[in-house]
Amino acid sequence: MSTSPISSNSFLSSLQTSSSSGTSGSAASGLSGLNNVNTFYTLLVTQLTNQDPMNPMSNTDLSAQLAQFSTASGIQSMQQSMATLTAQLAQTQGLQAANLVGQTVVFDNNSINLPASGGTAGGFTLASAAQNVQVQVLNSTGQTIDTLQLGALPTGVQTFNWNGSTSGGQQAPAGNYTFNVSATDGAGQPVAAVPFGTGKVQSVYLNGSNGPALQMEGQSSTVPLSSIVGVM
Repeated sequence: MSTSPISSNSFLSSLQTSSSSGTSGSAASGLSGLNNVNTFYTLLVTQLTNQDPMNPMSNTDLSAQLAQFSTASGIQSMQQSMATLTAQLAQTQGLQAANLVGQTVVFDNNSINLPASGGTAGGFTLASAAQNVQVQVLNSTGQTIDTLQLGALPTGVQTFNWNGSTSGGQQAPAGNYTFNVSATDGAGQPVAAVPFGTGKVQSVYLNGSNGPALQMEGQSSTVPLSSIVGVM
C-alpha cells in the first residue's frame, strides 16, 4: 500500500501557511498574546507533519496540551480582568476618601501634629489594665521634650492631650512630633500599648504606591488610607 507524506497534505500545508502569516501579523501589531497562540499552533502543525503516518503519535499528549493551553489562556484573561477591577476599586476608594478632607482622623501611627496655637491629642490601645502609664513626647531629633503621667488606666482605647509645653515649661514650636507609651501592671510587668495618631486631612492622593493616601496638615509624609482607623 502506498502512502503520501503528511508534509504534502494540503490541509496541513494551509495550517502552516496560516500559522506563519498569523505570527507575522501578530509580531507587527505587537500583541504578545496572539504571538504565543500562533507559536503553539506552529509547533502543533510541525509535530503532525514530522510524525510517521504508519506509526502516529498518541493523541493523549495532544489532548493534554490543548487543555493546558486553554487553561493558560483563561488564567491570562482572568488576570487582566482582576487588574482592571483592582484599578477601579482603588479609584473608588480614592473618591470616597475625598470626603475626609477637612476631617480629623485617627490613624495607625505614633505621630502627632502641634498647631501654632493650642495643644494636640493622641491615643493608644492597652492590651490589659495598667497601673502606671507614661507618654513621652519626642521632637524631630528623637529627644524627649515632655513626659505625661497618666496613672492607672483600664484595658482598651485610651487618649491623651498634650498642651504643647515642654517639661521645662516652654512652649514647643508648631510642627510634627512623635510619642512613645510605657505601661506596667501592678506587678511591674510591661503592658503592650499600640499607639495611634491624629491629624486633619488636607488633601487626598489617588495614585499612592499603597493605594490612596492622605496628606495631613503640618506633616511632610502621607498616611495610607488603609491606616485610617477612625474619624473624630
